[in-house]
Amino acid sequence: MDEVIGWVFGLSYSSPVQLGEQKAAFEQDLRAALLAFDRSRQFDEVIRTEAIIAIRP
Repeated sequence: MDEVIGWVFGLSYSSPVQLGEQKAAFEQDLRAALLAFDRSRQFDEVIRTEAIIAIRP
């Protein structure tokens, strides 16, 4: 859970600078939402990638 919260704080629109005095309340709400989603505190991240490879003739 701490890694997810750290990731969210790393986003430009939810950074501690952007949240200012609301940071603690935001973190508390985020923790509550994550616990409501999965009480195990374990979250999987699915990463999809795509590569286009070209070869010059």
